[in-house]
Amino acid sequence: MSTLHIVFLSLAVSQMLVLASYIFMYHWRSVLGLLAGGLVLTLISGLLGEGLNSVVNSQSSPRLIYFTMALNRVGNISMFLVWMLSLKLFDDNFEISKVRIGIWLLIFTSLIMRSIGSYYAHYLIELSFFSNLVTWVYSQLVLIGFSLAAIYTAMEGWRRDLVIERRFERVIFVVCVAILLLLMGGNRSIWVLSLVSEGSYFPGMPVPMISYSVYAYCVTVALFLWAFRVVNLSFIRTPTGPNLHKVSNEQVARERDLIDQIKKVIADEKLYRNSNLTVRMLAENLNSQEYLVRRAINNHMGYRNFSEFLNHYRIDETIELLVGTNEPITNIGFDVGYTSLSSFYKAFKTLNNTTPKDYRANHKPKI
Repeated sequence: MSTLHIVFLSLAVSQMLVLASYIFMYHWRSVLGLLAGGLVLTLISGLLGEGLNSVVNSQSSPRLIYFTMALNRVGNISMFLVWMLSLKLFDDNFEISKVRIGIWLLIFTSLIMRSIGSYYAHYLIELSFFSNLVTWVYSQLVLIGFSLAAIYTAMEGWRRDLVIERRFERVIFVVCVAILLLLMGGNRSIWVLSLVSEGSYFPGMPVPMISYSVYAYCVTVALFLWAFRVVNLSFIRTPTGPNLHKVSNEQVARERDLIDQIKKVIADEKLYRNSNLTVRMLAENLNSQEYLVRRAINNHMGYRNFSEFLNHYRIDETIELLVGTNEPITNIGFDVGYTSLSSFYKAFKTLNNTTPKDYRANHKPKI
């Protein structure tokens, strides 16, 4: 390991330890804080493990080899935590308790297979082609799969998200995870493919190991600078005194007027029936700007997601049709704007704690 690598590794680990301490100190009561702090710790473990990989060999002491393997396995957990963190950040309905048992089995088996492959690799014991597939290839595909799932989660809800700040966070999250995936996942994938095709251990990495430490250090420093700018320098950027209240009151008044327009056009023209309706389309209908519509709905109606906002109107009309007509429930779901019955039933049960069929049976007037 070069001196420069040691320097950047030390800087990255020290910065990330401070970041983890800060997160656990101020956010240990929240699930989001625990996930974020755990992610930082697993990334530290992964950095240390990758650093030791460059100096540990088959002649090293068993304790050092096992210690390196343990660091690497804890580091692998970071990809799963990134996925959970993306769900907690960007999915308002996500709960860890709802993660299916199959997902946990996938995580557990991939770590076990990775450990087996790593053990043989450290002692330079060659495996058959099939053994490499079920150890290295399988575990690598699972790790990359969770990373891609995290990116998809952040991107998928970007258009529907009504929280302006969170839309920006989605972009930053996707960029950071994509670079991390390229450096760690992509780099190791090339290593695995080379191992399977050539049957030899520890071929050269296309991206030097020092890049992990440099990237981790730069991202951590950027996070601290951002936090310092937001917390400590906010008084420089924001107006003070009566002018601030004047601007705030004017903004509130404009948003309330816009909300009145939104409610009127949604109800009168039944725009929610359009299954492809987006915030941009609604803003164009109102001759307003997209970000103003997002902010108004979020600030004054409390919706964080555009789909939830539309569900309010769709389910209200659904109730009217269930009670006042004999229209088949399937037709009602499609008529009010849903593209699938599963999403229709889920939205209805979320808002009414019952199914459309049971609601009709309990509320339709007896003749």
